Formats: sequence, C-alpha cells, structure tokens
Amino acid sequence: MTEFFVFIYGVLAMFVVMTMRRNQKLQRPSSQMLTMAGWGLFSLSSTLAVLLGGVALAIAMGMQIPLGNFEALL
Repeated sequence: MTEFFVFIYGVLAMFVVMTMRRNQKLQRPSSQMLTMAGWGLFSLSSTLAVLLGGVALAIAMGMQIPLGNFEALL
C-alpha cells in the first residue's frame, strides 16, 4: 500500500512541476488549482522531512522507537 501512495505522490509531483515549467516557458500564468496543488505537495514533503528527521535524531540519540510491524522489514 505504501508503494502505491509513493507512486501516486511521484506522478502528481512530476505533473505539477512539468506543467509549471511549461507555463513558465510559454510565459503563461499557472492556474490557481495547479499552484495550490504545488503548495500542498511542498507542505507534505516539508512536514514528512521534519518528522522523519526527528525520528532519525531520536534513534541516533539512543531512544527506543517501537516499530510495530515494520520490524519484519529490517
């Protein structure tokens, strides 16, 4: 299920980036919906980076993080 969400995130992110770049080349304004989708993806990426960075820092400092079902993946 995670792979599906990562795939959808990648497809959506590439669509937004390519469309905005094409609009910039053609010197056209991007639509409001495309801009909001871009900001939403930026917010999602930033939030996940901060959260995962915090988890990595906690693990590096020796904190025991319960992984639940993810221990099978290690």
